[in-house]
Formats: sequence, structure tokens, C-alpha cells
Amino acid sequence: MRPVRVLHLINGEYFGGSARVLMNYLGSPQRTSDVAVGVLFPGELERRCREMDVRTELLPMAGRLDLRATRSVLRLARSHRADLIHTHQVRNTLLGRLASMVKGRPVVTHVHSPAFRESASVLRNRLSGGVDRVLARRTARFIAVSSSLATELANQGIPRDKIRMVANGIPMPNPPAAGVEGDVRREFGIPTGVSLVGMVANLRPRKGAELLLAATAELARSGFDLHVMLVGQPFREFGRDYGLELRLLVDRLGLGPRVTLTGYRSDIDRLMSAIDVFVLPSLFGEGMPMVLLEAMGMGLPVITTSVEGIPEVVTAGEDGILVPPGDSQALATAIRRLVGDAELRRRLGSAARRTLIAKFTADRMARGIDEVYAELGAVAD
Repeated sequence: MRPVRVLHLINGEYFGGSARVLMNYLGSPQRTSDVAVGVLFPGELERRCREMDVRTELLPMAGRLDLRATRSVLRLARSHRADLIHTHQVRNTLLGRLASMVKGRPVVTHVHSPAFRESASVLRNRLSGGVDRVLARRTARFIAVSSSLATELANQGIPRDKIRMVANGIPMPNPPAAGVEGDVRREFGIPTGVSLVGMVANLRPRKGAELLLAATAELARSGFDLHVMLVGQPFREFGRDYGLELRLLVDRLGLGPRVTLTGYRSDIDRLMSAIDVFVLPSLFGEGMPMVLLEAMGMGLPVITTSVEGIPEVVTAGEDGILVPPGDSQALATAIRRLVGDAELRRRLGSAARRTLIAKFTADRMARGIDEVYAELGAVAD
């Protein structure tokens, strides 16, 4: 019996959580499928897939409802002789479901975050969620990355027998090379005696970077010394320049010397090696953040919020600290506590890494995804 042939469709304009899920699946030795990847936007994901010698094609889509791109999906599916189509976001899921009507192959839809709370735009959320709901019957299986998302799908009317929960997973990070922390601090001009608090994300309003800046300003006013590094590419949505908004907020709060915005970086592990405390102050829309798993895998003490799927990863007081979303004062208190207690940082960081190894590895995720494929009987006749 030959391997299942799968066509993955993914947007690819940002190298965020869904892109990391796909890369970790492709890189797992436990993967048994034969994969081709259709990417709607050129960028880091397309480059990395090609470097892995995975068949990768750019399938341009002029707009969110450019249905002409369905022809490109059908061509690639036929060329790859795909047994099924695996989609990752609303836009490419639309294409995959339309192609399945012609190709007659099942669709697996990977749900990384709630479609109705994907962005800060209510109109965009309603449009994306509405289109997704109308065509949901064309999906044979939904993979939810957390139990929270699985429940939400069921509450939206998706039959429970179509929903499978496969937690995200990562390969174990390599230990940092000697001297990395000093190199990172020198690169960004961060003094050696100052605690470094880091946030890594595709920076968009729902990730809560403003809350971290507000907490930093409160700590600075009380004489607490720290430096904050925001790592990630700020989103531009509907003409909104979120990166500019963050820079203006830094200036308005008088945090210029205390905050570094790095923009997009490909050396996330290197930067994380220099961080003392990792913070992800998400407000909403979280399935199971990959960057949170990556921080835990590196043994970093984490502070994050009790939003949706996050408490399925972090147990408060055991392997991290949870604070209410939107509460900058609670966030400041947690940062003060963790920065000031080296033993607590060590204990939480060690426990976080143990949790990651036990529950959230890339190999475990790959086996779960392949089990969904096998369940559909997507193999050659």
C-alpha cells in the first residue's frame, strides 16, 4: 500500500502558527504521507518547504473571493494524484472545498483559531465565519488544535463525529550555543544587568502587545528595571499599520530605551535563548499557540493569559503563570514576581519543558494527523 498523497493548501503570507504546524508535520520522521503544498502567497513558508524538497507551488489568489484560483488547485491536485486535500485557513479552505466538488476527494480542515474571532474586524470575522459555515459540509474531518476549539466547532453545528482534536507539537529545540545571550544583547544594545522580557508573535491586535507595554510602563514608574523585546512581523490589515501604532505607543509611554521591536526574525530560537521571562498576553482567538510551545520547549518561564486553548497547555502555578486577558496590572504583578524570583523561574521553566516533552511533540502531532487520514480511507485503490 502506497503512502497517502495529500495536497496541503495554506496562505503562507505570514510565518505564523499554521505555517509552523505544517513545517513541523513535514519535518517529523513519524509522518507517513506523501505531501505537496499549494501556497497562496510567496514568502518564508514557500522558501522553507522548497528547502525541505517538498513539492511546492505558488497558487496566486488575487482576492479573498478569487474563485479562479480553484483551477490551479485542481491542476496541482491532479498532478500530485492527491487522495485528499488538507486546508489551513478560511481563504484556502474555500478553494479546497470547491476543488473537492470537482475532484471528488475528501477535505480535511485544520482549525488553528476561531474563524469568528480571527481578527479585530467584526465585519471580516462575520464574512470569514459565514463563508466557512456555509461550506462546512464539504469538509470530511475537522482537526481542532485544542479541546476548546473542538467544543466551539460543535457549538457552531459541526457534527461531533467529524471533529478530531490533534494538539499542536514542536520538535525539541537544540540547547543554545555558548555566548548566545551576550551576542543578542549586544546586537540590540540591551545592558547585561537588566532582565529581558520577551514576546514572540505575529504581532496583531489580538495578541495583546499593548498590554505588555502598559505593564512595562507601570513597572518603570515604580522603579522596576527591565527591557522588553517584541519579536515578530506586525500585521497590516484594512489599511491599519499596527507596527506604527506600537511604535507610537512606545514613544507616548516614554519606553523608548526599554523596548526593542525586532520585526520579523528567522532566528527565533536564538533570540529566545537570551530571554529571561517569556510573555504572551493574548486577548482572544487562541487555539494552541505554537510560540508558547516553543518557549516551553526551551525551558523558559512563561506568563500568558487564560484564553481559550491556552489553559490546556499551561497549568497555573505548575508550569507557568496565567493572568486574566486585558488586565495590564495583573500582568505587571506577574512579571515583577517572576523577574524577582530566580528559583521560581527555574522551577517553572523546568516544568514547562517536561510538559512539552510529555504532551506536545511534533512526532505526537504527526501521528495524530496521519490517523485522521487513515480514518478517511484515503489510500490508493
